[in-house]
Parts: sequence; structure tokens; C-alpha cells
Amino acid sequence: MVAVAGLLLVAALGTAAFFAVRPTFSFTNTLAAPVRLVVNGAAGTVGPGETVKARVSRDRVVAEWELIRPLSADRRPLGEPVRGSWVIRSPRGAILRQAAPRVESGDYFAPLVTNATAGLLRITVNAGLDGALDCGCAVRPGAIRVFIGYYRLYQNSTVRATDSRGRTASFHDLGPEAARRDWVVGLRFSPEGFAPAAD
Repeated sequence: MVAVAGLLLVAALGTAAFFAVRPTFSFTNTLAAPVRLVVNGAAGTVGPGETVKARVSRDRVVAEWELIRPLSADRRPLGEPVRGSWVIRSPRGAILRQAAPRVESGDYFAPLVTNATAGLLRITVNAGLDGALDCGCAVRPGAIRVFIGYYRLYQNSTVRATDSRGRTASFHDLGPEAARRDWVVGLRFSPEGFAPAAD
């Protein structure tokens, strides 16, 4: 009887411990920029490469994140919005989620622009495609690996730079390279790469 009572006590303690431990929501930001994270109404910022954890309710977890886009000189956000969300009912144990450039709306990549010329460069991503987007920014001479936001990624994605004289230089078919490089592509624009402007 004593042994049986002991086993029942151990089982009861184990059950109590199971129900006493609340689930943990663990979130990792794999993007090249910070994101705003909201978990069950509590908001915070998570930097690139950071992981945050929080105890959550056993009833439900509602979480959403959105890329904090860089701003141009006139305070306009650069690039495209990138975001994700989850509703997790009756969570248990460790819940692992991440901010990534592959979301329901499509794949995105971050061009990091180096300006090795002597003048300002205007950048257009996916020039010549349906999703063409002018960054609305000017990359200064001497700038190295400037983050100008995330943009929709296609197999034939392009990044085009235009200088003050109207000359252009472009990188083409960036889809495979972006996939190999974790959706971040460094692009260096040098003076010799620019074609003469059309008359």
C-alpha cells in the first residue's frame, strides 16, 4: 500500500508540474533588419539574428511580426512590407517561429548596395519587370553595403543603378544567387560598369 501510495504521489506531482509549466514562444529574426513583434498584445523589437522567448497562455497564442523598413531622406519607408502572423490554439511546450524572407505573399531579398562611383546613385529593383520599384533613395558615393529594404524576388530579378548623368548599370537574374546567399545579395557599382545614357 505504501508503494502504491508513493507511485500515486509521484504521478500526481508529475501531472501538477506538467500543468504548472506554461508554454514558451520562441521567435528568431533571420532578416537583415529589425522587426516589430507582437505576441498576445505585447509588442517589442527584435534585431537581426536575435531570438526572444516569452511564456504564453495555454489557451491561445496570437503573434505577428513586420519588418521595420529603413527610411529615405524624406522619411518614406524603403522597399516592400514583409510580415507574417500565427494563431496557435492550445499551445504546449516550446513553440518555435521565425521572421524569414519567404512568407505567404512570396519570396523577398535584400540588395546591399556599395557605391564605388564619385556621385549619387538612384536604385531601381526589378527594373523592366512588372514588380519594378524605385527605392526612392540616393546612395551616396563611398557607401558600403547599404540596406535599402526588401524587394520581391523572381528568378530574373534585377537591380539597376542610375547616376546623375542618366547612365545605368545593372545586375541581372539575381534569383539563384539570392537563394544561395540567404536572400541577401551584395552589389558593387563601379564607374566602369555604367553604359552611356540614351540620346
